[in-house]
Amino acid sequence: MNRLKGHITAIQSSGELSLVDIAYNQIHLTAFMLGKPDEHPEVTVGQDIWVLFKESEVAIAKDFSGSISLRNRLEGYIEKIVVGDLLAEVTLKVGDDTIVSIISRRACDAMKLKVGDHVTALIKANEMTLMEYH
Repeated sequence: MNRLKGHITAIQSSGELSLVDIAYNQIHLTAFMLGKPDEHPEVTVGQDIWVLFKESEVAIAKDFSGSISLRNRLEGYIEKIVVGDLLAEVTLKVGDDTIVSIISRRACDAMKLKVGDHVTALIKANEMTLMEYH
């Protein structure tokens, strides 16, 4: 599980769904949260928070340009690639943090990914989980 420390900057709610804005370094992240904000006292504006997301939920773009609906974009460099028969585990250095992506070997080969490549990690807002920071 990937984990980044962020800081909640805003919460917008409608019914039982909230959109939580998080500052991570100089990057703006967004996560959806089920339930009203008063049901989650650990998620308040100004609070430090852990942002969690599975390795299988991290898409990778190389030479990315243009528009896309995915709001969470982390620029980084490939630090390590472990290739298996079907899957590839790609470790990225994003600022001082490391995140991991699990993609298909076919995608890794088609993109000609290699250590040192600059890539963009993409994570859908509904795939991020928030956890109280200790």
